[in-house]
Amino acid sequence: MLKNIREGAIENPWFFRILMLGIAAVFAVSMGWWGFTNDDSQDNAIAQIGETYITVQEYKDAYRNESRFYRELFQDDFDDEALRKRVIDSMVDNKLWLQEADRMRLGVSDAALRNSVTSLAAFQTEGTFDPNLYKQVLSNNRLSPESFEAKQRETLLIKKVKSVVKGGISLTPIEIKEASESDPEDPDPSRTIEARLDQKKERAARAYVISLKGKSSISIKEELL
Repeated sequence: MLKNIREGAIENPWFFRILMLGIAAVFAVSMGWWGFTNDDSQDNAIAQIGETYITVQEYKDAYRNESRFYRELFQDDFDDEALRKRVIDSMVDNKLWLQEADRMRLGVSDAALRNSVTSLAAFQTEGTFDPNLYKQVLSNNRLSPESFEAKQRETLLIKKVKSVVKGGISLTPIEIKEASESDPEDPDPSRTIEARLDQKKERAARAYVISLKGKSSISIKEELL
């Protein structure tokens, strides 16, 4: 699909940090789910969400990437048990969002995917997409272009379905008044209003995925975390 951006080779040892802070920003948080596998059979599942599975290998890859990021930032000064739970919870949420996107019949075009990949700073040299850098960066991190692009497509799809949910959210007149008056010394209250709206949208998205969990059959083999 994206043959024009799959060639060459030069090394980038800073890939993980750049990619976590760059791509994960799009994935909001991105819980480091770049590990990819096509094996979604029930026998290898660590979690089941409706008819969708998260395999043990998918979880291990996600946890490895996320723990690596935390160790780079905090050495060993973080709660590993909490991190393991956060990783699987995030993966479950992502599966629910993808199921909802499918229900809404949303999709991501090849052009949108291509634009997303080529605009990532991790794959650019002097501000321009470098196809040589792209493939080598992925290779250095044991990722194929196909697997990375598949996950990036999912990232964009999750972003799209979230935007649909958030699109119906607005501030009430009272909320606008409260936000505009919250800091009398602020010469530009519109920034506060916008921040309040963003917060409300995030709460709505979180409430939405919680409601999806309530309507879904979810099982997690916590002993495998």
